Amino acid sequence: MRKTLPLILSLLLFVFTHGVQANNYVTKDSQTTAPPLGCISATSVKSTHTPTDITAAAKTCAEEAKFDNAAELLMIASAFAYFDTQRVSDKTGHNVLRVIFNREFGSLPDQDRTKLFSSINSLDKGGARKLEVCTYLTDSEPPSYIPIYMISHGLRKFTGATEDPLIKEFDATESWSKSMVFIKCRS
Repeated sequence: MRKTLPLILSLLLFVFTHGVQANNYVTKDSQTTAPPLGCISATSVKSTHTPTDITAAAKTCAEEAKFDNAAELLMIASAFAYFDTQRVSDKTGHNVLRVIFNREFGSLPDQDRTKLFSSINSLDKGGARKLEVCTYLTDSEPPSYIPIYMISHGLRKFTGATEDPLIKEFDATESWSKSMVFIKCRS
């Protein structure tokens, strides 16, 4: 578990560095309708913001050369998306965060991408910045939106499956706690 976040970030760095082409089949109704957040602080994220919203805000921060802010927002987007994987029944939709990252950061200039990953690695090592974000998240309510972005990305939507897209016996408190372990805010 402790190597999961660096592994995901390494994979993203490889994809961005080597220009791997990925087709984006995200459907129209999976896109957020909320107004853009802009480059906000990590402690301004609310439980109603989706990983799509948060990742777009991180891109804005990266474009403004605020790489530490972007890294913190990506940490939160990862926690929210991990939470969603625990409540969305269609596992084929669980990789949507990679699609979103590719869409948002695929066009980022190489030198900016390098600075962003450096900030992510620094944040991942701990310190005051990570403690502040972890404290904020552990004291916050879990995400409260319906994860349409993930549900719509899964094959269930295209195959006409009729089962409920959300897991019925879902324990939000336990899943939020697991999300904190995933992003290394708890052990």
